[in-house]
Amino acid sequence: MSFLPVGKYLVGLAFFGFIYWLLDGIMEAFISENIHTAGTTFNLMHAMWTGTLLVYLVFGGWWVIRTYNEKNQFGGM
Repeated sequence: MSFLPVGKYLVGLAFFGFIYWLLDGIMEAFISENIHTAGTTFNLMHAMWTGTLLVYLVFGGWWVIRTYNEKNQFGGM
């Protein structure tokens, strides 16, 4: 079996982690300067970010599983 699909999935998770690290630092700077107030825009953006991560986790995992079930992979159906 090839480790390539799992590697691609892990690279995607690392990308999401890096973006989260950047956005978290920016958000802390806004909060410390009292620029940020919890409102509808902040809640919407936070929900969109969380939704994007959940969609990647669910459908990315599904993609990895389907990749290993293809006939071109060793042991595929």
